[in-house]
Amino acid sequence: MENNGDGTPTYANHTLGTPQRIGLFGGTFDPVHHGHLIIAQTVLERARLDRMVFIPSACPPHKGQEVMFDAPARRTFLTLAVCGHPRFSVSDIELQRRGISYTIDTIRELKLRLLSGAELFFLVGMDNLYEMETWKNPREILEECTVLVAERACTDDREIPGWLAERVERITTPVIDISSSDIRMRIREGKSIRYLVPEAVAEEITRIYHPGAPS
Repeated sequence: MENNGDGTPTYANHTLGTPQRIGLFGGTFDPVHHGHLIIAQTVLERARLDRMVFIPSACPPHKGQEVMFDAPARRTFLTLAVCGHPRFSVSDIELQRRGISYTIDTIRELKLRLLSGAELFFLVGMDNLYEMETWKNPREILEECTVLVAERACTDDREIPGWLAERVERITTPVIDISSSDIRMRIREGKSIRYLVPEAVAEEITRIYHPGAPS
């Protein structure tokens, strides 16, 4: 795998004539945890993807909350978390862009940067799918890539617009009761986060986080 020098992989060594199937997994990852990694691995296998690229966001338009860790720290956590996995990588494309991170802008920019002919698959959770019609240019997102929905084995009564529901591919993923918000609370309370995040991530959080000081 090669790199453009800006954190975006090119995958130029892929077999000639065979389009790369590249998964894009965006989020704040504040911090990344084992649930993210298990879902990414599950989708990688079930959607027969060649790679999964994790894309930490700088200024997500829909979160509505301050992040605990700054962008460089979250990028470092992700890099540590995927280290050693031959088909996982991290792109800082949204961290380099000024302003709010819009999915459609990221996808279009990646299509220009990645190997020509690559097929892009954008991974979202069910909660994201319910909000997707409020995103910037949601119909254009569906034109630019295939949207994969990580669907947990549970039911939800909320309705999804027909034009959106019929254009996405759902993939059943394990129910993993780990959340970044719970991990942040445990960190603030001085509780252990062992087994919730990769060991290297836990060690880096311990090294940089000092209660009462800006993170």
